[in-house]
Amino acid sequence: MEFARFEIVKRLIIIMTLEEGLELIENYKKGLQKFLNTLPEQAVQIGSEMVKILTISSKNEIANLEAIEKALKRSPRHEQVI
Repeated sequence: MEFARFEIVKRLIIIMTLEEGLELIENYKKGLQKFLNTLPEQAVQIGSEMVKILTISSKNEIANLEAIEKALKRSPRHEQVI
């Protein structure tokens, strides 16, 4: 299952332009931020410790996406695959 998912992602990435990749990253970051904004409301249901773990994990993922985004923006601006 994991291998199949990886293959699909790999194929999508091959046909993606730099601009499309950056847009995808930005949309994903926005989704993570919305998720982070709703976490405090869920503390009663999932527990405060889980909220802390999910918050740290989401913030780390956003930082990783920003690093990828920064590296991609340093790449030449012609059409290229990611």
